[in-house]
Amino acid sequence: MKDFANKTAFITGGASGIGLGIATALLEAGARVVIADIEAAHLAEAKATLAGHGGAAHFIPLDVRDREAMHRAAQETVQVFGHVHILCNNAGTGLAVPIEDAGYEDWDLILSVNLGGTINGIVAFLPGMKAHGEGGHIVNTSSMAGIIPCPSWAGLYSTTKFAIRGLSETLRLSLAPVNIGVSTLCPGMVDTRIMTAERRLRPEGHSPDTDEWPQKMEFAMKPREVGERVLEGIRRQSAFIFTHGYFREEVAELFAEILAEFPPSSEPCAEEKAIEDARRRDIAKRKAMLANPAAPA
Repeated sequence: MKDFANKTAFITGGASGIGLGIATALLEAGARVVIADIEAAHLAEAKATLAGHGGAAHFIPLDVRDREAMHRAAQETVQVFGHVHILCNNAGTGLAVPIEDAGYEDWDLILSVNLGGTINGIVAFLPGMKAHGEGGHIVNTSSMAGIIPCPSWAGLYSTTKFAIRGLSETLRLSLAPVNIGVSTLCPGMVDTRIMTAERRLRPEGHSPDTDEWPQKMEFAMKPREVGERVLEGIRRQSAFIFTHGYFREEVAELFAEILAEFPPSSEPCAEEKAIEDARRRDIAKRKAMLANPAAPA
């Protein structure tokens, strides 16, 4: 997708932080944008901030854990703007409970928002995106915490972000034949409200280790810059959208550690080789489709 004019985008967690940065970038590129968010105050602020875009911005209160509400939001989006071309599953939360101390309620909460919300968005919106046949793009917000190891208090969050990464990489290949791209957004530190949101969500549950993190993040990358990087990633059909180059060396070291742990190469049996060769051919075919889409949106 090279041109965003008159395309329709739906963004969860869109009223502040990274979501609002993406929404602003898309609106300025000519798209129509539906901004969904659970926070009424944030929706009101976003509506005032984006007032200059008039009817190109539409706002929906939404808890991404509510599957019926997600389907209603998909229907409302189509009613207001028509076909959906861009889906940004961005809503998420942190839960700073040490992973070794987490109970079922902790796991259920963060999985239902971060991973469940992403799945709910895909189930509600993807059938319509496939049906209209005009192509499109999905951006799922993971994190650098979905790439590299994290401290104990970020373990629950990291688990969800690794899952979103795996979901996105598989979905990207699966959707290649229908010209719908998928990118995994992996931001580093961004000036958002995530730390204050964590404390509001579970004020009694956060780890003292997180007190080292400031409540305000003015020094971090601005969401508007992340939004521009997302637009560029969509244009390039990027598998990953990274925001902070200084992680490159750390990621290289991690993958070097992984490669070092493989046993010596050996020839698989004929049956195993046939299965793996078929898998590799299928992936190669789908990657070729991504490189040369039949009908660019």
